[in-house]
Amino acid sequence: NDISDYEVVYIMTPVYYDSFAPEIETAVKNLDFSDICIRVLTTHEGSGLGHVVNDVMKACNHNVYDALSIVGSEVEESKDKIAKWINE
Repeated sequence: NDISDYEVVYIMTPVYYDSFAPEIETAVKNLDFSDICIRVLTTHEGSGLGHVVNDVMKACNHNVYDALSIVGSEVEESKDKIAKWINE
């Protein structure tokens, strides 16, 4: 429940109806994201990021640093793309 030791938190979720998975909201709603960089990674089959970034910002009461969206059917070929994004 205490994430204060982290500088960066990655929130990874499939896109459900243009938003994040409901389980993500349950997991983050009581955490303190002060002084933490939030980065969002999603998978989807055509919706892109949808409203995920805005919905994560509302759930975490904190801004999102950046986000990456991967087409689900291309996940296996996206290892380099994800690694580059993580290291930016």
